[in-house]
Amino acid sequence: MIFAIVIAALTFVLSGALHYIIVSGAIRRLGAANFHRGRKLVLALCVSGIAHIAAVVLYAAAYGIGRALNIGELSGGASGSAMDVFYFSLVTYTSLGLGDIVPTGHLRLIAGIEALNGFLLISCSAAMLFLFMSGQNKSEKQ
Repeated sequence: MIFAIVIAALTFVLSGALHYIIVSGAIRRLGAANFHRGRKLVLALCVSGIAHIAAVVLYAAAYGIGRALNIGELSGGASGSAMDVFYFSLVTYTSLGLGDIVPTGHLRLIAGIEALNGFLLISCSAAMLFLFMSGQNKSEKQ
């Protein structure tokens, strides 16, 4: 259980920091860019998506580490391939939770933390994009 807590906590912090670095850096650069507002929004959305995929990859690596430490497994439709682990991580991060692949053992803790983290980071992206576009509207009116 200790391994699962440490892995989940480290992945939670790393994915949050990575998301912040990627999204805030892009928004800062896009704010200074001389592009049309619509182009800035599309680029900001793409960068946000990349930040979320990076977080999903971090959690997929966490599941791989957990499996290597024998603290749990992914059962159901999973063959154990990297694609299955990535798919499970993506479905968990987005809180879609299809249920065709199910974590066992202490990997369930990591999956729960990932769902919480995904919800928080997706909400942060939405808030940052809203603030970014609100700031763009103000600068265009001046």
